[in-house]
Amino acid sequence: MKYVRPFPIALVTFVLGVAISPIHFYVEGMGCGKVIDGGGFGITSYSSSYFVKLWSASEGYASPEKADAVFNQRLSQAVTVIEAGPKINKKGAVVGHRAMAIFYSPQLSKNYTEIIWTDGRFLHYIGSTSTLHVKEFEKQQR
Repeated sequence: MKYVRPFPIALVTFVLGVAISPIHFYVEGMGCGKVIDGGGFGITSYSSSYFVKLWSASEGYASPEKADAVFNQRLSQAVTVIEAGPKINKKGAVVGHRAMAIFYSPQLSKNYTEIIWTDGRFLHYIGSTSTLHVKEFEKQQR
C-alpha cells in the first residue's frame, strides 16, 4: 500500500511534463524528384517526440503564377479550409499565399492537415494527421 500512494503523483508529474515540453521533430527520410510542368521537388519525413508522423515538401515552378495556380488547384481539393491569407516573410513583406486546410487521404482512410504556401515560384507544404504538430512545426521553422 505504501507504493500505491506515490503512483498518482508520479503519473500527474509525467503527464504535466509531457504536456508542457516542446514537440521535437526528427528526420526519418528525404527524397527528391521532378514536378510535372515544373522544376524540382523535395520532401522530408519526420517523426515527433510524440511519435506522430509529419512531412515537409517544396516544389519549384517556372513562375510565381504557375505556383499560384497549383496552390489554388490543391486548395480546391480540401475538405475544409481552416484559414487562408497572405504569406508574410521574416521581414514582414508579403511573398505569396498561405492556407491551412483539412484533406482526406483514401490511402490512409483518414483526414490530415496541411499548411500550404507560396513564396515566389515555390510551393511549400507541411502535413500531418495532427493539426497541432503541423502548427508547431511551422512555428519552429520561422
